[in-house]
Amino acid sequence: MEPPTSPAPTKLQIRTYACKLSARKVKLGLLQLLETSPTFNESWINGEFDVGSRIGGLKQYGDIIVRHMTPQRGKNELTIEHRAGDEAMAKEIEAAFEKHLTLKAPRMVKGRKRPEGMAYFFEMIRSSSLSKDLIIADAVIENAHDLDFDDYREAREKLGILSMIPRLSILHMNLDARIQRAYKECTKVHANPKFCLHEDQKVALRHRMVVIPTKHDRVMTLHFAKLPGHKVLLGWVEEKEFGGS
Repeated sequence: MEPPTSPAPTKLQIRTYACKLSARKVKLGLLQLLETSPTFNESWINGEFDVGSRIGGLKQYGDIIVRHMTPQRGKNELTIEHRAGDEAMAKEIEAAFEKHLTLKAPRMVKGRKRPEGMAYFFEMIRSSSLSKDLIIADAVIENAHDLDFDDYREAREKLGILSMIPRLSILHMNLDARIQRAYKECTKVHANPKFCLHEDQKVALRHRMVVIPTKHDRVMTLHFAKLPGHKVLLGWVEEKEFGGS
């Protein structure tokens, strides 16, 4: 029998707890931890509100997201989302609040083996068949933690089309109207693009694709660049209310 292998250091992990503390007390505890713990000596904390904090650091594999929620029946829930390589830091946060926490199973996407949220969705795409033509930047995983968009089916379909765009060229005229519209949208060059670091090079994300969910509440915009070899670099994602400016 093969011994279990450790996850890659950048793989997303999540801890979920029933929490007896208020969001304010959790925030104060995190601030104190970062001020006093040598483990967090080169880390910092962002987050304007008590309910959510993002801990970044020079020696971290990724940001650590701490969320305080009250999803049902007035019972507080705390989640710690982090990269596998930052396990020791996540455990220290857990230890700081240990007597107020009870470990529980995270909420999973129905019918799937991954937690809810677009960060986990994009991580899944990285290991799917789309990864042959579609590169998902680390920045996408990081800022996807802040997205409320959750139409995974529509997002997967649009990413499939996006991965084909560099290969279509004039062939798109022979495809259905939906593909033709997508090709026109994705080949438009936008001024004032977002930028992404890829292989130590600053890449301008001059193309965009908008993903509209079936329930028409929040739309997600994919910012991307076409790379040599018929590849697409997805470097940034953001959302807004449907119909918003």
